[in-house]
This record gives sequence, C-alpha cells and structure tokens, in this order.
Amino acid sequence: MTFLLFAAGGVLVVAAFHLVAGWMVSNALLRRVFLVHPPPKDLTVRVREVGPDRIVLESSLARQDIGHPGTIGLAWDGGYAQVGEVVDVVRARVTRRILALRGTPPVCTGPLEGCPPVELDPYAFPSDPGDVGLAFEETSYRSPLGEMGAWLVPAGSGDRWAIHCHGWTAERREFLRMLPAFHRSGVTSMVIDYRNDPGRPIDPSGRYRFGLAEWEDLEGAVRTALDQGATDLTLSGCSTGGALVMAFLERSELAEEVSRLVLDAPNIVLAETVRLGTREERATPLMVELGMWIADLRWRVDWDSTDYVQRASHFLTIPALVFHGTSDHVVPMAVSRRLEALVPDLVELVETQAAGHVMSWNADPARYEARVEAFLRRS
Repeated sequence: MTFLLFAAGGVLVVAAFHLVAGWMVSNALLRRVFLVHPPPKDLTVRVREVGPDRIVLESSLARQDIGHPGTIGLAWDGGYAQVGEVVDVVRARVTRRILALRGTPPVCTGPLEGCPPVELDPYAFPSDPGDVGLAFEETSYRSPLGEMGAWLVPAGSGDRWAIHCHGWTAERREFLRMLPAFHRSGVTSMVIDYRNDPGRPIDPSGRYRFGLAEWEDLEGAVRTALDQGATDLTLSGCSTGGALVMAFLERSELAEEVSRLVLDAPNIVLAETVRLGTREERATPLMVELGMWIADLRWRVDWDSTDYVQRASHFLTIPALVFHGTSDHVVPMAVSRRLEALVPDLVELVETQAAGHVMSWNADPARYEARVEAFLRRS
C-alpha cells in the first residue's frame, strides 16, 4: 500500500511538473509566435576586412546564413552591399565576393563585442522595385480593416496579374528578388501589406492569425486587381504568405478567379513549424505538445485550421509551383513534400539544395527565375 501511495505521488508530481512546463511553453508561444511585434534582428555579424572585390565576415554565433550559398544582402547604418560566392572559410570567418556596394561598411579591428554590427539580409536588395530596375508606383487597396499599402509594378498588357504576400514579420522587400521573373513574363505585380504590418491596422485579436483572418485582406487586393482589368491571376506567397493564399482559396468567393500559385517555403502547417522551432529548446516533445494544447485552450489557436495541407485536396484545383530549401530550419521541408504527395497532379515541388528559409532564389537565382518563367508560360 505504501509503495502504491509513493508511486501515485510520483505520478502526480511528474504530471504537475509537465502541466506547469506546458503552461510556460504556451506563454512562450504567445510571446514569440502570436503577439504582434517588430521584426526581430540578429546583429551578431561584423566585417573584418573589405577589399576591392571581397569582404570578410565574422559572427559571434554559429550561424548558417553567413556562409549561405549564392547571393545575400548586407546592411549597416548608412550603407548596403550585395555579396555572392563564398571563396574561403577559416573558423568563424567567411570571405565572400562583393557584387554591389553602396557606402563603406564598418570594419572591426578589435573584439567583436565592441564593433558596430552589420545585418545579413536575405532580401538581397535594400529598398524598392527600383533596385531591380523596375518602374513602380505606391498604391493601396481596401480590406475589412481599412486601407492597406502596396507596390504596383506594371507589365505587359495589364490583364495578367500576380499578388504577392510576404511572410510572418517580413515586408514587401521579400519579393524584390522574384519580381523581375514575373515582369519578364508580362505579369503585373501587386506586392501587398496586410494586417499587423508596421503602420497598418492590427487584427482585433492583437495576434498573428496565420491566414485565418489575413485572407480577408488578400481578398481585398484580389478585388482591386479584378477591378483594374486582371483576367489571369496568380497568387504568390512566401512562408506565412502561403498560409494567406491557402486560406483564401479555401474560404473566399473569389477563389475561382485565381489561375495558379507560386509558393516559397510555405508555412501551411503551423503546428509543424512550431515543433521544428522548439527542437533546440530545453522543452521535451511532451512539454511542447502540452504547451500547444494549453495555448489552444487559452487563445483558440485552432491548430487544425492552420493545417491547410490536410484539406488541400478539397480546395486546391489549380497548378502550384512550390520552392523549398533543403536547409530550411524554420518551415519543415516535409510540409511541402506532403502537399506534393497529396495533390501530385497540380503541385510541382522544386527542392533547392543547401538553401535556407525562403532562400531558394539566393542559392541559385538563374534556376529560380527560369522555373518561375517556365511555369508562368505554360500554365
């Protein structure tokens, strides 16, 4: 009897520990994932040397993107560089070729901690479509929450349009890399802001909804495109922008107006993204699952509703080109593979070796743009 009491007590202690841990995980999820906050910046990189055509970077942390293959941007106060091929790696220092340079980056000659940082920028271009040689205008569209901003990049006869939705805490600049391929294909691009973006209306919940509410903003942009003469419409989404696109297709009365999709590392099974993001935390898988369950109880997260893949065969009826990097540590590659497996006749998955999150273009710009242009031509 005494043994049973001890055993029961032990079970209760373990259960209580995991419930408390799960509650703490739910708090962390609310703070890190759902509450609206400014885009995070990782300023751990410093410039060690700058030569005529090369730059040496060093980071105080082990990070993948400092040596990411292909083309990336480098920003600092008052300047910007675009850097390319990795030509040398010596311990924490990575030497890359300079492709373009505006201003002079700060060079660190002492300890890293005392030097001004630079920011690695996957968007690869600093400001607006003019950086990639495209004429554009600042415009707006109406959503249920009010006016939202957008870039309009005209092309062709004006009847073929693409609406581009950036990812979680990202910005319009995310699409600067991709716009030339659409423009060369005669597709007018509308790159939109939506709720919870800086300077735009906040969702009434005060949280990111991962498509469950934001799709209504996208619907407003689609109405604008149709009103301006669009008859052939592509929806494009990076990361969580893919969730907006999928939610729109599932819920909007205008879904039948869309002809095709282009998605990049689509965050369309939120629970899997959260699980991947917590793997390096101290929480056990059981604690994470409990935390997700508690978060659902407390804030009605509705993990099933943000699993767009499980229902894709019911609402995805148009061709979709999907890019995903094999080194994506934000959104699991398995999500895109699962989508392709469920709707193989419609989904064309392009896997990019060694590419990080929404960095398939960066790893191989020519291949990326060729696949987009070929897809737009044939579908």
